[in-house]
Formats: sequence, C-alpha cells, structure tokens
Amino acid sequence: MNWTYFKHEFLITARSRRNVPFVLFIGALLLGYCLIMLPNEKTKETFDVEWAKSYLSDLEVEQKIRESKGNTGIVHMTGQPVYANNDYYYRLYHAMVMAHEDRNYFRYLYLRHFQLDGNSWEYVGDYNLFKLSPFPGKDREHLYYQTIMRYENYLTQDYPVTYGLMYEKTGLQALTKFIQGYGVYFLLFCAIYFSSDILSRDRKYRTVLQGLPLSWYRQLNLKAFSAFLYSLIVVLATIVIGVLVLTIQFGFGHFDLHVPIMIAQQTFNPEDYDVITISTYLGKTLIVIPLLIFLFIRLNVVWGLLLKNEWLVLLIGSLVLFSERLYFTRTTREIYAIDISLFPQTYFDFGKITDGEKNYLLNTETITYAKGIAVLLITVAVIEILLFICSRIINKRRFYRV
Repeated sequence: MNWTYFKHEFLITARSRRNVPFVLFIGALLLGYCLIMLPNEKTKETFDVEWAKSYLSDLEVEQKIRESKGNTGIVHMTGQPVYANNDYYYRLYHAMVMAHEDRNYFRYLYLRHFQLDGNSWEYVGDYNLFKLSPFPGKDREHLYYQTIMRYENYLTQDYPVTYGLMYEKTGLQALTKFIQGYGVYFLLFCAIYFSSDILSRDRKYRTVLQGLPLSWYRQLNLKAFSAFLYSLIVVLATIVIGVLVLTIQFGFGHFDLHVPIMIAQQTFNPEDYDVITISTYLGKTLIVIPLLIFLFIRLNVVWGLLLKNEWLVLLIGSLVLFSERLYFTRTTREIYAIDISLFPQTYFDFGKITDGEKNYLLNTETITYAKGIAVLLITVAVIEILLFICSRIINKRRFYRV
C-alpha cells in the first residue's frame, strides 16, 4: 500500500498542470542560458580584439608624432618615460591580439598573466567594477587575487588552454559559477514550487481520500518523499543537461581545476587564500542540496497543513528562502546579539559557504562548512517535530473539513 500510494503521488506531481509548464519553462530558461547568455557573457577578462586594435592604431600614431618631434625621452613635468611605456604596451597588446586571433590561448593567457602579476591596479583602478558595492576597492582586489590564482593554475597544468577554459565556460566551470552565484536559490525555489500543492490538491477529493487505510502522518510522509524524489530528478536533469550542452560547445573541463577559496579574514592578501579542486567543491556543495530540498519540502508540508492554500504556501516558502535578503548587509554579523552563523538562512546559499565567500562578504570567520551542516540538520529536526505536532492537531478530518 505504501508503494502504491507513493507511486500515485509521484505521478500526480509529475503530471500536474502546474508543474509540467514550469518544467518546460525551466528547460527554455536553461537552453537560453547555455546557448545565448553564457556564450555572450562579458566579464572584466573578456578580451575585446576590436578595442585592442583601435588602441594599437592610436598608439602607433602617437609614437610617430613623438618620434618626429624627438620626444622619446622622459617627460620633464611628470618624470615619466611616456615613449618607452607606450612602446611596452604596444608590444604587449600587439602580441595579445596576435595570440588571440591565432587561438593560441596559452600564449595569450601567459601575456595577460604577465600584465596582471603584481599589478593589482588593473582591477583596483577599474571604477566600473562593483560600482554599487559598499566596499568596491576590497571587492576589486578580491576578484584580482582570484583571477591571478586561476590563471596560475591554467598555466601550470598539462592540459591545453582553450577558449572555454580561459573564460570559465566549460561544463564544470559553468556549473561551479552557477552554484557560486544564485543557482542554489533557483534549485530550491523549484522544490518549493513542486511541493506547494501536495496537500491542497487533495481537498478536491476529500470524500475519496479520507477512507484510505493509511495513517495521516504516513500519508504526509509519502507525499513529501514523492515531491522530494521528483524535485531531485528535475534538479539532477537540469544540471546534467546544462553541463552536456556546455560541454558540446566549450568542452567538459577538468576535475582538478582549482577553485580559489578564502581561509582567513586577517590581511586580505594572498596569504588569506587557498585553492581546492572543482571536484572537491562540487562534491561538498552538491551533497548538501538534497538536504536543503528536503528541508523546504517538509516545511511546505507544515505550511500546507496550516494554510490549506497552495499559493499561500508558495508565497511563504519563497519568503523563507529569500528571508536572508531582508536583513543581509555587508556589516551584519549579529541579529539581536546572536551570531549570524547560527541562523539557517545563512546557509541556504550554500555555494558561498564551501568557498568561504560568505565569510568574505561579512568579514567574519564564524561561518564554516561543518557548522552549516549542523545548523541545517538541527533545523530539519525542528521542522520534523513541528510537522508531527501539526499532524496531530490538524488531523485528516479537520484538514478536509470545508
């Protein structure tokens, strides 16, 4: 009977008129991201060949004018060897353009690393980066260190440097960036959506379902587990299809690529950084996503018992998911004298926990991977207790009462 009911609930969820269009929307969004958005994404490190050629052309004209006037030495008013500096940049950018056009990405990356190494002003002085950040200088330098560490890794490995590898567009790199960004929020919202109606939809058939030879609490568990399995399948399919589409375009990537992480918040220099492999990062992060999905589905069952309306459950579940954004600032490290690391909302975006990014954003060292697992497990335990109590107070007869 348990298996029959579980299968019945799973098929209802899979064939739901709410869920099927949403899954199609996810598919369209995924293909749009993989085929349009990511391939055309521009970052600080995107090399604009046309701009570089225009810069070289202007620089060549300026050099010829200086040569004709004999202004090839040090400028007396500034004390700077402008002609020599221009010659250096001309040779550098000319070599970078040639390497990029010849698709010799190893040589291009070597030249770019040579340009950046020891020259953090290339990032710190770019005032278009992090314009809305409360700490733009800190964030620019943070990105600079991460970029240098990635480039050093690419240049010292045995595998070839490709376009996709250099610009983080391979399947594994794109998945890592997705999780480091707001990807976990998206995956959890899918689970909230799929499980928001698992109770309310039965109120249309209350006379049929009230006589099932299953306890009320067991029915709630089977409904939750069916939604949990369906959510995991959709999440897994989304990840696999996305990685596959990007692999076809840019390659799969390599599991031993380095992911920069922050290990301390002391000097904000390279000493505070370390690296882990992509395989380690993805393993430590993806293993927590089922726990988060389970947490929100069980919480949705509680909301379903209390609210009895799928749209209210979806609204409240989404508010809980994004509740951290209501109080999050770069200086919030305590709420009512309680450390921010003790709140489960801190760990919903778990991609930023594994690489230490959350600690960096809050300038703290109290948010750790182990503490995150512990807090989430305690939260699940509390939700299980609440669900058990609610199932006793709002029994089957009371729930189906109009």
